[in-house]
Amino acid sequence: MRLNLETKTKEQELVKAYLEENASETLAEKINSGTPFEKDGKIFINKKTLDGFMKYASSEARKLALKGANSACVEDKVVYGWAIHYFEEDSIEGTLFNADGTKYKPAPKPMPAQVRKVEAKKPEQRQAALFDFMEPEKSEPEVNDENGDNEDEQPSQEKIDEILAEIAEEEKSDAEPEKPVSPIWQKYQKLQKEHSDRIIVYRLGDFYEVFGDNAVTLSDELGLTLTGRNVGLESRVPMIGFPYHAADNYLRKITQKHKIAVAETPDDVKLLPEPEEDDDELTEDEMREFDGDIEEPQDLDNEPDDGFDTSAFDKTALAILDAIFGEKLILR
Repeated sequence: MRLNLETKTKEQELVKAYLEENASETLAEKINSGTPFEKDGKIFINKKTLDGFMKYASSEARKLALKGANSACVEDKVVYGWAIHYFEEDSIEGTLFNADGTKYKPAPKPMPAQVRKVEAKKPEQRQAALFDFMEPEKSEPEVNDENGDNEDEQPSQEKIDEILAEIAEEEKSDAEPEKPVSPIWQKYQKLQKEHSDRIIVYRLGDFYEVFGDNAVTLSDELGLTLTGRNVGLESRVPMIGFPYHAADNYLRKITQKHKIAVAETPDDVKLLPEPEEDDDELTEDEMREFDGDIEEPQDLDNEPDDGFDTSAFDKTALAILDAIFGEKLILR
């Protein structure tokens, strides 16, 4: 399958060859044509390149190093898995293009206006006048309102801060509406609630993915990189994934310790059986089913001791044997 990806290094050529051999038609269409991407309230076409993937892979390798890896080497299958995830995941931003095909360039942020400091003028000193030595007139008593508050009294700084905080909170709620929760996360949560005793393995395109605390657990057990997905919550949800062509191997490893349910779609959920424990001892009924009826041992103590039954043997041969053993055989 031909992919419109420019290669600049030998490593990029290997990744491209792997994608052309393993990518589905849906993934190939994403790579060649791009996908819609929302940013700054506008819709753009998101196209990803191998240069962008190499930066993403370097970031994932650093995460492995931070987890205590003893080596900087990463297996080929892990890198190829990163490649499929990078080009499959819609939330990863590549190069953005406008609807007319031109490259998107964000508008430059305005420079903050410089505030000029104005020094307060010092009060002018004037010569005392005659009126300054006269007694001031008596002021009328302050009139309070019905609540006992002084109408002319200025609000305290604490009250002013409280009012400003309320105004800022209202402006923030108006300016930043809550993001809708991803439909994928809603469907995953619904399946997890319906099968609370199992780990939900959800297929998205060419990947099987696990979210939440179960992803953290399986990341350590399977040695998979723990990433995250933006589902509309305050923080990204932990996630792991593995490609569909390696699913049998990973599912077999998971079922050795956990009960899982595989969701190809929200309406197509398969409950994988739990691994059977080996039992070295078989019951009598199992032995009969496996190898036919078992003949019960006979009580030889109650059998009459009337000699060896030689009816099934050639009598000439028995005569020779009898001569060899000194007439020990009794013919009957």
